[in-house]
Amino acid sequence: MSKNLQRLLFGKFCSLFAASLFTFVAGLTVLRETSSGLQFALVLIAGTVPRIILSPVAGVLADRWNRKKIIVLTETFSALTLTVFAGYAFFFPIHTLHYMIVSAILTSLSTFLSVTLMSSLTRLLEETELQRGNSLISTISSISSIGAPMLAGFLLSFAPIDLFSLLPLTLFALAAIWNTRLTFRVLPSSAETTASFLTDFRDGYRYVFKQRLLTTLIMMALVLNFFFIAFEVMYPIILLDRLSFSPFQFGVIEAVLGVGLLFSSLLLALPRFTIKRPLLTVFQSLTLLGVFFIIPILPLLGLIPVSWSFAYFFLFSFIEGFLVLRANIPLQLIVQRRTDPAYLGRVIGVMESLAMGIMPLGMLLFGYLSDYVSLSLLFSISSFGLLLTVGSGMFILRRDLQAERSEENPSLENEKTSTSAS
Repeated sequence: MSKNLQRLLFGKFCSLFAASLFTFVAGLTVLRETSSGLQFALVLIAGTVPRIILSPVAGVLADRWNRKKIIVLTETFSALTLTVFAGYAFFFPIHTLHYMIVSAILTSLSTFLSVTLMSSLTRLLEETELQRGNSLISTISSISSIGAPMLAGFLLSFAPIDLFSLLPLTLFALAAIWNTRLTFRVLPSSAETTASFLTDFRDGYRYVFKQRLLTTLIMMALVLNFFFIAFEVMYPIILLDRLSFSPFQFGVIEAVLGVGLLFSSLLLALPRFTIKRPLLTVFQSLTLLGVFFIIPILPLLGLIPVSWSFAYFFLFSFIEGFLVLRANIPLQLIVQRRTDPAYLGRVIGVMESLAMGIMPLGMLLFGYLSDYVSLSLLFSISSFGLLLTVGSGMFILRRDLQAERSEENPSLENEKTSTSAS
C-alpha cells in the first residue's frame, strides 16, 4: 500500500467518522423529541439540498483550483462550524432548526470535499491501485458506519450535545492536518483550459450528456434515489416508533449496515475479487436490493414474531450493506476509467447533483405520507419502482452489457465473427 493511500485513508476515516457522529445524533434527537416523520425528513433534506445545488460548482472548482487546498480548507471549516455549534449549545437550547442549519453547512463543505477527493483518486493513486483504493475508502466509510452509531448512541445517553460535539470537531481538525501530507500527480489531458468559470460549468454538463452510458446511469440513479429515500425516511420510523427499539438497539442495527459495507469492501480490495464486468455487477446488485426492499414490512404484517425482530433486522441490514457497496464500487470504476481526467471533477459533480436532485421531493413526500399511509404499502410501492427502474436500465444498456461480456471473453466475439463470415 502506497504512503499516499495510507494518508488518504486516515484523513478520510477522521472526516467520515466525524460526519457520521453528527448526522446520527441530529436525526435521532429530532425523531425522539418530535416523533414526527416530517420533521425528521426536514433534517434529512437540510443535509441533502446543498449537495444537489453545489455538486456541479464543486466539480468545476476541483478541476480549476488546487485540490489539496480545497480538501484541507473544507475539513478546517467543518471543525470551526462544530466549534460554534458547541458554544451555542452550551448557553441555549437546541431545536430542529439548529440541526438543519448545521447539517446544511456541514453538507455544503462535505460536497466540496467529496467531489474533490473522488475526482483526485486518479492523481493520488496508480491505475493498478484504483479499485483497491475505492474499496478501502469504502472500508473506512463502513467502519465509520459501524462505530459512529454505536458510539453516538452510547455517549448521547449521558453527554449533552455541546460536549458531544467536541468529538467530531476534533476529528475534523485531525483530518485537516493529516491531509496536508497528500501528494498529487499531474496527468495528461485532452481538454483545453479556459479562464471562464461559466464555460467550465457548461462544459461539464455537455461532456456528461455526450456519453450515452453516463447519461443512462444518471437517469437511473435519479429514479432509484427517489425510492431509496423511502427506506432512509421510513426505516428509523419502523424501528424506533412502530417496533419500539431503544436508541442503542437502533444504533446497533445501523452499525450492522456498516458491517455489511465493510465485508463487501474488504472482499473487493482483494485481487481475487477484481471486478471484470462492472456494469453487470451494478445491475445484479441493484436487482437484489429491489427484492430485499420488501423485507422490512414483514414484521409490521405480523409475519415475523416480535421477539425475532432484532435478529431479523440485524441480518437484513448486513445484506443491504453488502449489496449497496457491491453496486457503488463498480459504478465508481466505470466513471473514473471512462472520463477524461480534466473533466472528472465536473463529471462527478454533475452526476451527484442530477442523481440526487429528486431526493428532497422523496423525503418530503415519504416523510409526510409516513404519518398517514401504511408503511407496508409505501415499502411495496418503492420495491416495485426499484425493480422496474433496474429492468428498464438493463434494456437500454443491453448492448453495453454485451460489449462488456465480449471484452472479458474475446473468444466469444471471435467465435461470433467466424460464424458470421461462414
